[in-house]
Amino acid sequence: MKRSRPSSPNPTLSEKELAILDKEVKNWGIPQKLEAFAKGSKRLKETLKRFPKGMWGFSTKRKNWNITQVLWHLADQEANLYVRLRRGVAEPGQSVSAYDQEKWDEALIYKKSDPIQARDLILLLRSANADLLRRVGPRAWSGVVKHQDWGTMTLENIVGTNIWHLEHHLAQMGRRHNEWKKR
Repeated sequence: MKRSRPSSPNPTLSEKELAILDKEVKNWGIPQKLEAFAKGSKRLKETLKRFPKGMWGFSTKRKNWNITQVLWHLADQEANLYVRLRRGVAEPGQSVSAYDQEKWDEALIYKKSDPIQARDLILLLRSANADLLRRVGPRAWSGVVKHQDWGTMTLENIVGTNIWHLEHHLAQMGRRHNEWKKR
């Protein structure tokens, strides 16, 4: 029996549980992936409600991103996803660019950026991305893009990866919250 994605926010998934989720998502059909992807906005909103805004800048180590940094990373990822999905539908087979998340964090000064602005951007872009995927239908999901680091990827692969990616970062936020409570 296949387990499905957690229906309620669970920002404490372990790395092992995230690895299992990654494998499960790869076996899901397009309707299940689209549903999980579209629910990403709700998952993010529900998860953020669990964390006091006053701790969003907290981290125990410089290398461990705080919630504000994670939100800006997710916003930038969703913006890149916006382009990748549209390129895969409108110009299949074309290249999409990679980016260095650590350089973006440092150069764009995520720590000092407005986390609410990042959250709102994620929600808007995720809604637009899910709407696109609903509009184009299942055939478009086999459209491909060429990623300079990951090679040729179908839109279905990209969506599956992004389902896991959000869960990974929700769990990361949960770890920061647990560290904050223990301080």
